Amino acid sequence: MTQPRILTERLAANPLHCIDVGARGGMQDHWRPYAGLMQIDLFEPDEAACALQARQAPANESWFPVALGGTTGTGRLHVLQKPSGSSLYPPNPDLMFRFGPTSYGTLAKVIEVPLLTLSDFIDRHQRPLPNLVKLDVQGAELDIFKGTRDEHLAEVLAIQTEVEFAELYRGQPLFTDLDAHLQARGFVLFDILPVRSYRFVGNRSHAYLRRHLNILKNRRDISCRLIAGDALYLRDPEAVLAGGDVTAALKLFVILLLYRFLDEALWLAEAGRDQGRWSAAEADALIALVKAAAPRPGLLQRADWLGKLARKLSRVTGIGHGRKADYWLDRSWDF
Repeated sequence: MTQPRILTERLAANPLHCIDVGARGGMQDHWRPYAGLMQIDLFEPDEAACALQARQAPANESWFPVALGGTTGTGRLHVLQKPSGSSLYPPNPDLMFRFGPTSYGTLAKVIEVPLLTLSDFIDRHQRPLPNLVKLDVQGAELDIFKGTRDEHLAEVLAIQTEVEFAELYRGQPLFTDLDAHLQARGFVLFDILPVRSYRFVGNRSHAYLRRHLNILKNRRDISCRLIAGDALYLRDPEAVLAGGDVTAALKLFVILLLYRFLDEALWLAEAGRDQGRWSAAEADALIALVKAAAPRPGLLQRADWLGKLARKLSRVTGIGHGRKADYWLDRSWDF
C-alpha cells in the first residue's frame, strides 16, 4: 500500500513508536499494513523464544527478554500449560476452568523472571517515548500503568490492553479498576472487543448446551458470559489536533487506521485541513488512503439513491430484511 508523502516524510525521522508487551508470536496482524511507519519494542520474557524472534525480526523491531511489571526486580511468573496464558498472578481455577479448558489454564510451573517498570525500561535502554502501547499480560496491566511515571506516558496516543471482567487470576485488577485509572490519566475508552464464553466441563466447551440442547457452536440467540476482552483507549482526537503538533496528529491518524476507525480518520484528515495543519492536497491524499483501506458497501448499506431504493424494496418485499445482527459480535481489528 502506497503511503502519502505527508506520512512518509513526517514519520521518517520520528516514526510511530510502539510497545508490544506480551508479543509471543510476533507483531499483531492489524499493525502490519503500516509497519513501515513504525518502530516497535517487543517483549517476550522467555529468553529462547525472544532470541528466536529477534533473529527473524526486521530492522524496525527490537526484542527484549524481560517482563514489565509494577516494580523493578524479580517476579514470579505462573506458566500455564498454554504459555500465552501465563501471568504474574496465579490462576484462579474456580473461574479459569469454569469458562476455559483445563488444558489451557492448568499451572505447569512457576519461574523467577526479571521485571522492569516501563519507566525503568525506557530509561535503562534509552528508548524513545512510546506513542502506542499494547499490553497482553494476563491481569498485570494496571500494575504496569501504576508503575509508569507521567512523563513516560506524555506522548502516548493510544493504549490497547487486555481487560478481564472475571477474576481469572487470583487478586488481579478487573476492568473497572483499569478503566478508572486510564481515564484519570487522560485516556478515552473507544472500543472493546469482548471475549464471551459458555461453561466448560473439563476440556469440553458448551458443556451444558451439549448435554441438554445438542448445541456445540456459539449462538447469537443464546447469551454467554462476558469474561475478558481487548480495550482500546485513545487521547481525545480534538485535543490532539488542537495541540498543534502535526506529527502527533499524523501518528494518531495512522493509529485510527490500525484499529479501523475510518470515520475518525476521515474527520481528522478534514479537520487538519480546515485548521491549517496540512494542505488540501495533503488532506486529499490522507482521505485516499482511508478509501483504499475501506470495505465496499453492500447494496443495502449504500448511502446513495441506489441504496435508498434497495432499502425501500427490502422493507416492502421482506427480502434481505432479516433479524438485525449485532455486528460487534463478529468484529475484529484484523482484516
